[in-house]
Amino acid sequence: MRSILKIALAASLLAFLYWYLDPVVVLAALAKLDRLSMGVGMALAVCGLGVQWVKWQWLLRTQLPAVSWSEALYSLLGGAALGLLTPGRLGEVGRGIFFAEQRREITLLAGCDKLSSSLTTVLLGGAAAWWLWPGLRGWLAGSVLILCCALWAGWHYGRDRYAFPLPVRSWWMTLGLSLAFNLVFMVQFYWFCAVGGVGGMAIFVAVPAVFALKTLLPIAFLDLGIREAAAVLVFSALNVAEEPALVASILVFALNVLLPALAGCIWIGARTEIVGKRFALRREIAI
Repeated sequence: MRSILKIALAASLLAFLYWYLDPVVVLAALAKLDRLSMGVGMALAVCGLGVQWVKWQWLLRTQLPAVSWSEALYSLLGGAALGLLTPGRLGEVGRGIFFAEQRREITLLAGCDKLSSSLTTVLLGGAAAWWLWPGLRGWLAGSVLILCCALWAGWHYGRDRYAFPLPVRSWWMTLGLSLAFNLVFMVQFYWFCAVGGVGGMAIFVAVPAVFALKTLLPIAFLDLGIREAAAVLVFSALNVAEEPALVASILVFALNVLLPALAGCIWIGARTEIVGKRFALRREIAI
């Protein structure tokens, strides 16, 4: 029932956006995309995936010092495939199932990875809103204070109850790489907006607010509608054209979420097939 409601919410938001925006202008923004603009966007997506890969490898080696880069990438893309159908991509925390040992610790590490990315996204979004909309500063300061208290309480609870695997000093490296990952996302989103004809310092600063809104509202199927509505809402508050923001949000999702998830599905299927053939071969030899 819950899944049906999420799908209905996503469909309703997309229908509203179709009614609210001018489809002709949206198509015009899409028509401005050429090979160069898509090539730059793809290159930024590869950079973002590379930062994620390095961060995940760093986290894994706190528990599995001998883990290979290919194993880290396989679990990263496999987690992306799991996260594709979960709100806020929470399924990414299930990366531990791709390892034969220490699954509990690796699942906790994946949770740390997800938490660090979400935290930096929300904090960058809060900083953007602080700069763009001074009237919200009191509310933002209170929200950040509550968030810090909740994180502090959650950290101590998790450390005492679950023997948290990540040392405090390692958080700085994780947060630094999460910040780099978010900056790549910001540049990519801004690039697509600029190609669509909307640019400027205010637009670049507003991009984290779009990501933060989407992160704080993981309530729709595949986050469809939430991401696009957040982009339209933020850009409309700046009194600029919303259509390029809609196109940018769709492209960022396709390049950074959908493609890695599809790659993960293909890799999982290929490895499962290979393991199945090896098992069948061993069974024939035993007979």
